[in-house]
Amino acid sequence: MGRLFWKVFLAFWLALLLAGAGVGTVVWLRHLALEQESAASVDLRWRAARWVGVTEAVLRRGGTAALRELFSDWERSTALEVFAVDETGRDLLGRPVPDELLERARALAQEGQFPDQVRHVQADDGHSYLLFMQGREPPPGESSPPPGGFRTPPRHRPAPAQPAPVLPIASGILASLLFSAWLAWYLAKPIRSLRRAFAAVAQGQMQTRVAPSMGRRRDELADLGREFDHMAGQIASLMDAQRRLLHDVSHELRSPLARLQAAIGLARQNPEKLDSTLARIERESLRLDQLVGELLTLSRLQAGVNGPLEDDIDLAELIADIVEDARFESQAKAVRLECTSLEPVLVRGRAELLHRAMENVVRNAVRHSPQSGCVIVQARMDRRAGRFHLAVLDQGPGVAPEMLGSIFEPFFRGSGEGQGGFGLGLAIARRAVEAHGGSIRARNRPGGGLCVDIVLPARAVEAGLAY
Repeated sequence: MGRLFWKVFLAFWLALLLAGAGVGTVVWLRHLALEQESAASVDLRWRAARWVGVTEAVLRRGGTAALRELFSDWERSTALEVFAVDETGRDLLGRPVPDELLERARALAQEGQFPDQVRHVQADDGHSYLLFMQGREPPPGESSPPPGGFRTPPRHRPAPAQPAPVLPIASGILASLLFSAWLAWYLAKPIRSLRRAFAAVAQGQMQTRVAPSMGRRRDELADLGREFDHMAGQIASLMDAQRRLLHDVSHELRSPLARLQAAIGLARQNPEKLDSTLARIERESLRLDQLVGELLTLSRLQAGVNGPLEDDIDLAELIADIVEDARFESQAKAVRLECTSLEPVLVRGRAELLHRAMENVVRNAVRHSPQSGCVIVQARMDRRAGRFHLAVLDQGPGVAPEMLGSIFEPFFRGSGEGQGGFGLGLAIARRAVEAHGGSIRARNRPGGGLCVDIVLPARAVEAGLAY
């Protein structure tokens, strides 16, 4: 068992013991108070009237000597507690009389509510005696006296022995011990499972899951287990993506390097074709440089944007520049670009990242559009929501529905790919947009082609002032 188990176990066990001891102490004190209250009470039942009547008759006819002899006989043979107290508060036999009991008897005699149970009797020795009987439960087997006489009370039977307090105390300790142990085990068990799962993941066992070991738990520890499973799945996905990225990078680098080696070999074999071979080598070098540049950009975006995003960028001006450059490049395919006019809109961020993201989306649309096709760039500002919306629509072949979410992954190539590029443009665009708190998604157009939607937090500008 771990340290948490013993901490929880001891804490709950001590809490239960203290609570049990407190409740037991209160009950015990209450029991003592009830016993004291019972001991200081005057018996006001019919039996008290009978015995007090006998005591008065003996005192009147036989005097104090006969009453003293009667009390002596009762004291030896019964458990009766009938008192005869004079004016000084002294009992006839010299027995101790509780002060509370004597005060209660005098009050009842003064009130005169129970004259048969509490009464004053003048004795032959000149003293006035207060006769009353102390309240207590009748001894077992005692019956009510028959009419017209009194049955001799049986001898006092000792009260049955009370059970020793050791048994209930031991039972309470054992019950609290078992309950605390079960509760501590219940709380520590999922934590042990999580610890083993963390150790397994640290050793590279990414398929480790803890949800099966949680059973039917529906508490915070079960939620923690499910979050751990989600985290392990995400880490496994990231590691798989990293491995795929390394594989794709090595593949993309191998192709231009192989062409460079082939061009160098041709230059050595055919020196007369040196100029064309050098031109080929230059193109492949530029291609390698472009690939390495895009890989570095993607790596920086995946690691997080360095520095604060504090520049105010005019999106209307940015989009206008991108569309103008794309129109110049699309003349070779006779692709027409249409762009809706946009009011001044400001977004806080970094201009080079947003320019790269939107330029990649527009260039991708131009690349996949057919000869003499059309690319539409729609931009609008949602003032109420404070969001800027950009939609780039092309007339290309589109993407299979199950691959719409994959086109933003590095080195993704659709079935219609074949017009250049490394498959990194949309991956860079997604990470740049997400770094600015926005979102990007793709959907197929009903009439054919692809639509890429970009949403960014922005604010409109009126009269040259931002609000």
